[in-house]
Amino acid sequence: MRAALILAAFVTCAAAALSALADEPRRRIDVSRALDAGSPQPLLSDIPITHTPPDPPALVSQSQWVFDLRWDRGEVWLLGVHPLQLPAPQATPRVMGRFAIELFEGPTLLERARFDFPLLGPPEPDAAVSLSSKLRTRIGVVFPAVQRGNRLELWDRATGRRWSLPWPPAVATSAEATDAAAHVGLGDARPPD
Repeated sequence: MRAALILAAFVTCAAAALSALADEPRRRIDVSRALDAGSPQPLLSDIPITHTPPDPPALVSQSQWVFDLRWDRGEVWLLGVHPLQLPAPQATPRVMGRFAIELFEGPTLLERARFDFPLLGPPEPDAAVSLSSKLRTRIGVVFPAVQRGNRLELWDRATGRRWSLPWPPAVATSAEATDAAAHVGLGDARPPD
């Protein structure tokens, strides 16, 4: 009895779906007219081509570093680096972002972790008043703790600015981390509180 009831419900639903499809008018859409629209086709020479290499294959690691970074009124600060042990090995996620932490071994790019500072919009080159010039925000960027690489850089892809980061990072106590908070690329200046 139950099987017959289920079969009847299935047949009813299938019939309703088929009748709904049969009732709709079928029209052919001519996409060629929509794509033409009377405008000239863009030339390949007009399209800007970047010299940025693609992201390398993601590194997989159970041990990770968390880079504690602050955007403070247009300047980037490295507040500290903390170890993180994951329950299982994990690949570096691939996301889009204005900023990137990149690990190199000589000229070879080994890893790139892209990110954005919260609430930070795109650069405003001609704006009379820039909202990012007043913004203070902070983010923790997770990066694989691997034995490879000899140079780590933070890259602002919008402006092209690059800063060196310590690699491999030194683990510090919280008191040492507070004292060692440094403006990226400017030595040992303390960030404003």
